Amino acid sequence: MNQVDVSIVVCTYNRCEMLRACLASLVLQETNNEFTFEIVVIDNNSTDDTGAVLQQLVTQGAVPLRTFLETTQGRVHARHRGLDEARGEWIANFDDDEVAEPTWLLELMRLARSKHARSVGGKLLLRFLEPCERQLHPRIRRALGESVLWEAPQPYTRRQGPGAGNQLLHRTVFEEVGRYDLSYQRRGEDTDLYRRICEAGIVSWFSPTAVAYHLTPNERIDNSYLKSTFLHDGWCFSRRDVEHFGPLKCSTIAIARLAKSLLIHGPISLLSSVVGKSETALAHRMTCYRDIGYARGFVYSTLRNWIPQTRFLAQYGFDK
Repeated sequence: MNQVDVSIVVCTYNRCEMLRACLASLVLQETNNEFTFEIVVIDNNSTDDTGAVLQQLVTQGAVPLRTFLETTQGRVHARHRGLDEARGEWIANFDDDEVAEPTWLLELMRLARSKHARSVGGKLLLRFLEPCERQLHPRIRRALGESVLWEAPQPYTRRQGPGAGNQLLHRTVFEEVGRYDLSYQRRGEDTDLYRRICEAGIVSWFSPTAVAYHLTPNERIDNSYLKSTFLHDGWCFSRRDVEHFGPLKCSTIAIARLAKSLLIHGPISLLSSVVGKSETALAHRMTCYRDIGYARGFVYSTLRNWIPQTRFLAQYGFDK
């Protein structure tokens, strides 16, 4: 088996055109002869033209590109298959709806080596596929995948961590804290892993020069999409907190969140609408949905036998 320094792992499902752009940017990564890398693509049982796209790119690329079909549906199953197939000492996670600057991987590796870090993340910016004249609130941009925008390298905090779409991890991190939790099949597996990384005392670093772009179609700034996203975020946060803090403390957090939405975010949203600040109003309204998702997630984690929330789960596509 030929070893490489870095395996870029891309998990994909029914995004063949975005995947084409994603891989086109990854094969152009510069190394300055400082490391070697491969690209590992996990097709999570796509039904579009993903297979044909991959077959074409495998024969054209100068960089080792290996593809695998993972028939067990679910993002975490795909991530685990990527870890199994990767040959690199380092795992660079990258999403199928992103494109990277040519020095993205080089900057991640340089920061990891200079700081002796085993966990590093980069800057992720939104790139709209159609013209977007809206001035989206930073809270909305973060929910759509944009990273923190610090100007200098610095350690992440417990509240601000790297996303799975722009992250470099040494293999020993997974050996120490475990793999992704299979119960997080829709969202939140990266947040849960980062929680365990922090608990293990592993310091993660942010690189402002490791830049990638999250391809964002207009449908993702639709209010219904945002509502579902914020509900899912709150749901995942509550599950993480129940596991970390326990039900008693998490119940206090849930009540505090709902009170804050009722007394702060709700009134600010209403007032902002009245004075014409529609994007501010939207951001605070969506924060209310996040808090509702948090409370519902807490109830499901602790009282699901008595309050199953069947209709809510079916309406928003939550994994049970």
